[in-house]
Amino acid sequence: MFFLLKSGLFNGLTRVGFGLQGTMFPVQVRTLMKTHKGTAKRWRKTSTSFKRGKAGRNHGNAGWSRSSLKSLSGRALAHTTHLKHLKRLLPYN
Repeated sequence: MFFLLKSGLFNGLTRVGFGLQGTMFPVQVRTLMKTHKGTAKRWRKTSTSFKRGKAGRNHGNAGWSRSSLKSLSGRALAHTTHLKHLKRLLPYN
């Protein structure tokens, strides 16, 4: 049987288990990072970076030239300054 408690002995959560004859012993529990679901729906992991779809092709495109609309199609890679933030938001990708 285990109980979760907040303790000063360890960083994060600690579970307390009961051994033989009711003795208590602390068990360290690793806290998990949560995936940011909005980021997970918009970004995909590549081998070294992240990619996303380009915005601006859903509606209101009447009168635009074909070349300007073609430049909005496809995927775009993440800028190098955003990689640290994306790795924190998507820890398990």
